[in-house]
Amino acid sequence: MPCKPHTLPTNWLSWLLLAWMTFMPLSFSAGAGYFISTQLDRITYFTPYNWVLVYAIAVVTMGFALTPTTIIALLSGYFIGLYSIVPVIISYSLASIIGYGLARLAGKNFQKVIAVSYPRLNNFLNQLTSKSPYQFVVFSRISPVLPFAVMNLVLPLAGVKFRPFFWGGMVGMLPRTLVAIAAGKLAKDVVTLVQNPGQSSMMQLGFAVLLLISFAGFIYMYKQFGKQNTPMP
Repeated sequence: MPCKPHTLPTNWLSWLLLAWMTFMPLSFSAGAGYFISTQLDRITYFTPYNWVLVYAIAVVTMGFALTPTTIIALLSGYFIGLYSIVPVIISYSLASIIGYGLARLAGKNFQKVIAVSYPRLNNFLNQLTSKSPYQFVVFSRISPVLPFAVMNLVLPLAGVKFRPFFWGGMVGMLPRTLVAIAAGKLAKDVVTLVQNPGQSSMMQLGFAVLLLISFAGFIYMYKQFGKQNTPMP
């Protein structure tokens, strides 16, 4: 029997994961600044082996939405500099695999519910994920207002397959990662920056540009594919 609109809340695991991946990274930032302030001298003298361990742990914590990717990029820029782009890319790419796996595990029936409850939205998403999945993922990842952990859940639930999810995500995350690493490298007080990334002029300017690029990309895709469907509700 097909799912009915009122059955949407019954897929509780998907909604629980979505709430977790939305709020946990935000709560982490508050405590991260204090911890870093107490360990600043020790982190300054980390060896390459220490940093390998840090990034290995970050893969798990980012994958389970315990650590915001922006915080990892800021700290990497501050302590390592622009050379940190390689381990940061590898870390968030591996973390995205964990997120993808969680989404596939939790959302087996989620797409069916969306298809019945919101057929117009589902039809439009099908156009995006089937005809331009890489563009869809790239513009989703570029946007600084769409959190990494949340999109790890939303993109697979929207029907994005693994290959565009992984490779498109790697490309899309690159610009915002570079902005955060550059802001970290230029920062004089990393603790304040971690607690309030929005105070950095580099972050403000870079994220504003990326938001415009993402918004323009979505508008282009909507004009390209939206005409083939009934407008979204």
